[in-house]
Amino acid sequence: MENNYFEEEPVQLSKKKKLWWELKDILAGCAFPLIITIVFSSTIITFGVSDTVDIWLRVIAVAGGLIMLAIAYFMFGRTNGSEAYKKTIENQRKRELNSSDESVAYHTGEYALWKGFLIGFIVSLPPIIVLTIEVCVHNTVCSFILQYVFAFCYAPFTFLGEGYVALSYISMLLPILMLGIGYYFGKLRQIKIQEELAKTNPDDKRSRVVDIPSDKKNKRGRK
Repeated sequence: MENNYFEEEPVQLSKKKKLWWELKDILAGCAFPLIITIVFSSTIITFGVSDTVDIWLRVIAVAGGLIMLAIAYFMFGRTNGSEAYKKTIENQRKRELNSSDESVAYHTGEYALWKGFLIGFIVSLPPIIVLTIEVCVHNTVCSFILQYVFAFCYAPFTFLGEGYVALSYISMLLPILMLGIGYYFGKLRQIKIQEELAKTNPDDKRSRVVDIPSDKKNKRGRK
């Protein structure tokens, strides 16, 4: 009898593999936003921490750096969302052709809005950990990391004094919101691309917009 990769049993046996594939896909989406966070924090925004720089230059550095960082987050989020939705369309077509690829059967790397916000949270996680340690136990190491590695969250509140360092948690929302919003707009961008392709090649079934199935529908489809 021919093997059916859409049956419930193989999916149940491979939950760890699916989780690992999804984790790798999400971490791959975090890589560049985390790098750009450190780059902006250690160059432009870090001027806002220095007391030797004029106050107006500090304000410009922090505000300008945060605006550029927010735009970068949005762009990365949009790219992630666009690629994820494109993969959803491709995998849906493969499932209709009864593909035996496990990554296709398990919907690995496909679009889900929560992934955009999760990527933003993971990007925020290192500074959250460092800031929490700093708030609980003030130390030189964490202060240095916050000032020169994650200045995007630390610098905006240095004007208020060291006693307000806990307010830096507010800045952690920047990557979460911008990457999540960008992820959603990435889907809209890919929908427009697919619609244009459908107009150009109306007979090409590969160029089409699909509805993202819910988990309940997915389970029914595997039986």
